[in-house]
Amino acid sequence: MTHFCPIPVSDRSHALGAGRTLPDPGVALAPEPAAALRAALLGGETHYTPRPGLPELQEAIGQRLEAAGAPPGGTVVITGGRQEALFVALAGARAEAGDAPGSVALSPATLGDPGVLAASALLDLFPVGDAGADGVVARVLTPEEAGGATPVEIVDCGDRLLPAGAPFLAGVGEEAVLVGSLDGLPELAPFRVGFFRVPPRLLGRLRSLKQAVSICTAAPSQRTAALLLGAGPAKPPPRPTLAKPGRDDSRYSLMELAARLEGVVSLGRGDPDADAPEPVLEAACARIGETEPLDPLGQRWLRERIVEREEARTGIRWDPDTETLVTGGAQEGITLAMLALVGEREDVLLADPRYTSYVQAIALARGRMAPVPCGGVHGEDGEDFGMRAAATEEVLGHCERPRLLTIVNFSNPTGARTRAEEVEELCRLADRHHLWVLSDEVYAEMALDGEGPILSPSTLPGMRNRTLTMGSVSKSYAMTGFRVGYLTGPADAIAACARAKAALSGPGPLFSQRAAAAALAGGGAFPARLREIYAPRRQRLLDGFARLGIPTAAQGGGFFVWADISRFGLSAEAFCRRLLTEARVLIFPGTAFGERWDRYARVSMLQSEELITEALARMDAFAG
Repeated sequence: MTHFCPIPVSDRSHALGAGRTLPDPGVALAPEPAAALRAALLGGETHYTPRPGLPELQEAIGQRLEAAGAPPGGTVVITGGRQEALFVALAGARAEAGDAPGSVALSPATLGDPGVLAASALLDLFPVGDAGADGVVARVLTPEEAGGATPVEIVDCGDRLLPAGAPFLAGVGEEAVLVGSLDGLPELAPFRVGFFRVPPRLLGRLRSLKQAVSICTAAPSQRTAALLLGAGPAKPPPRPTLAKPGRDDSRYSLMELAARLEGVVSLGRGDPDADAPEPVLEAACARIGETEPLDPLGQRWLRERIVEREEARTGIRWDPDTETLVTGGAQEGITLAMLALVGEREDVLLADPRYTSYVQAIALARGRMAPVPCGGVHGEDGEDFGMRAAATEEVLGHCERPRLLTIVNFSNPTGARTRAEEVEELCRLADRHHLWVLSDEVYAEMALDGEGPILSPSTLPGMRNRTLTMGSVSKSYAMTGFRVGYLTGPADAIAACARAKAALSGPGPLFSQRAAAAALAGGGAFPARLREIYAPRRQRLLDGFARLGIPTAAQGGGFFVWADISRFGLSAEAFCRRLLTEARVLIFPGTAFGERWDRYARVSMLQSEELITEALARMDAFAG
């Protein structure tokens, strides 16, 4: 394998500025709300929040928007600060305008706004003249400047909702997207809470984009904002309307259906049912009275913990200053890697079946997905869906502009292990074809097949300079609600991702970073405990499916089992809907992870052994 000069990053990343350090607000959270936040976390608020946000916080922001003169209506979506709200709003407006490179008309007051300009550059939008109506910050223009589409107007509230002021939103139209932050309260600034309010016609698109960027906003940040705004319990939400399932969105449709039914056993979730470790929460809460400037790369003390943990896990030592970046969960890491490394119409090779967010991130970067078919190889443990170099090389032969090879180990959705010899061959392919490699190792510490750890590509000769490695505290430390992930890799790639992050979201919440540092300082003890919990659940699922005559794929690690449900003679979508409505068991169809997988379903092990047993009994009766 050759040792080469680093591959250039994508052109768009060179147009972006470096992120800026956010100053210390100098105002810490008062003892009473700090105690309430601690109680909420110890009570289990360490998981994903409802999407698009805590209902009581949505309601409180909506009331303040109306008090500021905005027309009633629309849905408030909670974001990780104003910058993320701006980025998602502009991305949604670009998609409404045809998702082609174009222009964004800015108001005179914002033509020099660095946040708007950075988000526009990241999305390949060229800023031009006057946005028109008073108060409108931005309006994305279609390539033909009309094309019959209704322009999307974006209005920036800044941080003027807090403290409440004059009705500065009077006259804003019902169809405008309102964006802003809650930084008007200095003690909220380190928690990084923003929002956008979106009209019904744009809700599906912008909500999907927000989830693609970061899934949800940090739970401790949302709870703190709700406490400081005095938000009481929200009104009971209306029963969800059923979404019409479309490509790659059947999971959300099924989740909405499950919310309407009683007594559902959910084997669909990807959120660990364990809570975050109590010592981690106590360590973070112990420092809640301290404030400090927010580093755009992530706080250095967290980057040092990341470097130490990765060295212990893989033997590779990264520079915390130039080769490490803290992200808003692994979800944001995926998006940053695509935006920083992939140019327009460049090919990204990705295992199929695949985690859906890769599809959305590649689309944001205007790249092209090159699916690598997995499966078809049978062994003692079932069909093996690990990624293979031979299939990858065949797909490479059809790529016009190959740019990035993604290796997800262990796989979501199949739980497959990509074996060490295949990782080595894949890396030789990357070397020969001058590809970047993104190694998604979010589930790497969840090996459940007794075969030891995965092989990390960055450890192979010649691969350090071409591999970005992605990790997270979400899965292995049961901290999905904190939204902390990280990227390690060569300095030029990390710098490009950092520039993209400055334009997409800016620094992460201080409290979440403190909790992540405490978790990583504990080493591998908690991930080992989770493996002890999940291993018998995995075996119970595999044994139960074997008794039911449902073949399962070889399961190496992670949280999911990939089951072949073809014996039922139904499409995957129809099978999952009938299983939910008739047996009250929620699993996800394989077609949610790629069009080819109509024979399969993804089943989660993130429920107690008792509930897994109950779900299997219900499936047995259903199969009856």
